[in-house]
Amino acid sequence: MGQQRAGILQLFIAILGMAVIAVSLWALPLGGTITKILLILWALAGLLGRLGRKALGLDAALALLVWGAISLWVLVGSADMGAAIRLVGNLAVLPLGLAVGMMVGRRCLWPVMVPLLIYVLIDSEFLLTSEGWRLNNPFLFLALFVMAVAWRVKPDVSGETGNAGFLSLALAVIAAGGIFASQTRIAVLAMAVVMAARIRFTHAWTWLLGLPLAGLALWAVMDALPRLLFTHASGRLAYWQMFWQQWWQGTAQNRWLGFGAGAIERQLQHLQTASSFGALHNDHFHMLYESGIVGAALWLTGWGVMMWLVRASKSAVYILLAVMVTMITDNTLSYGHYLLCSGLGAGVAWHVQMQADDGEF
Repeated sequence: MGQQRAGILQLFIAILGMAVIAVSLWALPLGGTITKILLILWALAGLLGRLGRKALGLDAALALLVWGAISLWVLVGSADMGAAIRLVGNLAVLPLGLAVGMMVGRRCLWPVMVPLLIYVLIDSEFLLTSEGWRLNNPFLFLALFVMAVAWRVKPDVSGETGNAGFLSLALAVIAAGGIFASQTRIAVLAMAVVMAARIRFTHAWTWLLGLPLAGLALWAVMDALPRLLFTHASGRLAYWQMFWQQWWQGTAQNRWLGFGAGAIERQLQHLQTASSFGALHNDHFHMLYESGIVGAALWLTGWGVMMWLVRASKSAVYILLAVMVTMITDNTLSYGHYLLCSGLGAGVAWHVQMQADDGEF
């Protein structure tokens, strides 16, 4: 009877979690703040029942310390407290997802995948742009792809079968189709980075059959979707150069301490030519400009610590690397669902590997 009640309680919690994710998705048109709050609350709720069961390791404590340091630096160094709080919230989503994935394991994936799959199937549509027809929601499809791959991940040891299934493969195929149909180059590149972790370059069949077939498939995709070969920067380079000159020619205080959270957004709002640009489309430079050299150093340290934490799992490292790649040409820090799902995926891959190392498989 006790086990039955526990099972019913777990099912209720999972359904409640799915409802929160669903609301966060349908709240996207209302702005990112409500969505981020819901995602952070979802992740914190997933951690509540796990925090007291295991002591905080030295690596995890260091990661928490670095995140606290950069958050405090952003809050202290900004005159716009609203923008600073939003930035701190954005910085929290990926690490929280990583923690949930590590502590809960694969069970944390399907409460997010189900509402996400339903949402992209309902909301996605082809939009006519100056570059042809493109499917919207590329980063939601990328989030779904990362979780599908994480669901199929196996320990990096020989002889393990993992928990792969036809459903996860179908989800990965659907997500990959959506990413290609969006013709979003950075999303396609991030997907390729995630998949690279699963390629066994030491196997002869990879070179004799796998890579040639992959090359033919890539050629066919490029022929059908020519936008993926375009080399223009959609106006990014001009704005990067403008803000770089401002940062470089600013005072020593500006360079070391930054211009404060929200500084880039305020400037773009007053530029008529940037009305459709939205943001800087480079999160790494964004952190340097608004938080200075000190903030950028903490930012890179945080990435280094996360990579060090998940180093046992090749899949986890590549998932985080893919997020870093998207941040070179996009506003990934504001894409809460993609950040959460990438954190969950990397955390699950890390969890699977640690269980294998502990002999639990």
